[in-house]
Amino acid sequence: MTATVALVSLGCAKNLVDSQVMLGLLEQAGFEIVDEVDEADAVIVNTCGFIKPAAEESLGALLDLADLKRGRCRALICAGCLTQRYADGLADQLPEVDAFFGPDAVPEVARIVTEALDGPVALSAETPRYLMDAATPRLRTGAEWLACVKVAEGCDHACGYCLIPQLRGRYRSRPPDDLRAEVHRLIGEGVREICLIAQDTSWYGHDLDPPANLPGLLTALDLDGWDGWLRLQYLHPDYVSDALVDAVAGIEAVVPYFDIPFQHADGEVLRAMRRRGDADAYLEMIGRVRERLPGAALRTTFIVGYPGETPAAFERLIEFAQLARIDRLSAFRYWDEEGAPSHALPDKVPEDLAEERLAELLRVQESVSYDINRGFVGGELRVLVEGLGEAGEALGRSYRDAPEVDGSVILRGAGDMRPGTFVDALIEEAEEHDLLGRAVPD
Repeated sequence: MTATVALVSLGCAKNLVDSQVMLGLLEQAGFEIVDEVDEADAVIVNTCGFIKPAAEESLGALLDLADLKRGRCRALICAGCLTQRYADGLADQLPEVDAFFGPDAVPEVARIVTEALDGPVALSAETPRYLMDAATPRLRTGAEWLACVKVAEGCDHACGYCLIPQLRGRYRSRPPDDLRAEVHRLIGEGVREICLIAQDTSWYGHDLDPPANLPGLLTALDLDGWDGWLRLQYLHPDYVSDALVDAVAGIEAVVPYFDIPFQHADGEVLRAMRRRGDADAYLEMIGRVRERLPGAALRTTFIVGYPGETPAAFERLIEFAQLARIDRLSAFRYWDEEGAPSHALPDKVPEDLAEERLAELLRVQESVSYDINRGFVGGELRVLVEGLGEAGEALGRSYRDAPEVDGSVILRGAGDMRPGTFVDALIEEAEEHDLLGRAVPD
C-alpha cells in the first residue's frame, strides 16, 4: 500500500516554497499526498525558528500533532529552521518526533520519510547549501492563480537582530535562464500573479559568474505579452537603485510595488542594527521612486524597542512614518534572540514600553493609511479577484496589495466574477486598510 504524507507549512512565503518542493519530491517518489493530517502515515511540519513566537508556534504544532501517533500516523517529522536553530537538544526536547532535518536536507525528504516510517532517523542539520532549480519537482498549494518564485536562498548581510545567515546559509542566486524557465512554466499553467522572493531580492545575482542583478533579471524574464502581475518582495533599502526603479517602470507586467523593510528611521538605531541609512536618506529614496512612478505603492517593516532606542529615536521613527506616507506598514516589537548579535547589546528597552511604542506607531499608520486610501475613492483600479463572499461580494487585491500581508478590495455585486481573473473596479469607499467598490461594466 502506498504511504500517505501530509505537510503543515509554517512561517514565511520562502518556507512555503520549500514545503511545495518537498511535496513535489515526495509525489515524484511515489508517496500519496493528503490534505488532512489524520489521513497520513507520515506528517511533516516545516517549521519557522526566526524569533521566539515563531519557534513557540512550531513547537506547539509538533506537540499537538504528536497525538496523531495514537492513530494512523507512524512518523512525525520536524523540518526547516527550527531544526537548524536548535539542532543540539531538540531531539531530547521532542521525543515524540521521529526525524529532524534542516533546509539543506530538503532534497532528501523522500528518503527521510521512508526511513522515519520504520523508526527514528538521525538528525540532519548541515550548513545550508541547497538551491532549487526550474527542474525541481514542486506541488503548488493554495490559490492556483498565485505563485512565489524564490530567486535566491540565504543571506550575506549581518543585521544585528537577524539569525537568517545562521539558519539559511550564504546568499545563493539562481541563474537568470533557470528563473525564466520557471516563470514561463508558471505562466503556461495559468498563473496570474508571480511574486519574486528571497531574503533580499534586491541583492540578486551578485554571486553569479558572470554577475547579474535584479533589473537585468526583470528584462531577462521576457514578460512581454503576459497579462498578469509580477511583484517584487523583500527589497533592501541599500539596493533600490535608479536602474531597478526604471526596470519596474519600463516593464508593464511588473507592478509598481516596492516592499522595502527599513526596520527603523533613526540613524543611531540603524547603526546598532548594523544597517546604513537614516530618515533623510530613506525619504530621498522614496522621493526618487515616486517621481519616476507617481502611483507606486510602498510597504515597509519596522522593529520597535530595539536596544538603545531612546524616546528621541522613537519620535524620529514616528515623524518618518508621518512624512513618508507609506501605503502598507508592518511593525513588530523587538525580540531579544539568543544567538543574534543584538542579544549582547546594552540599554534594553523594557517590553511593556516597547509594546506601548508599537501601539502608538500603528495608530499613526492607521491615520496615514486611511488618508492614502481616501485618495483612491472615485478612481479605478485593476483588481485580481480571489474569492466570493456570502453577501454577493467579491474579495480581491489591487497592485498595492501583496498576498496575505496587505489590504483587500471588496467588490459589491460580484455577479459572475471568477476567482483568478482580473476586473476593473470603481472605488467608492475607503477604510484604514481596505477599499470598497464595484466592477466597471465591460
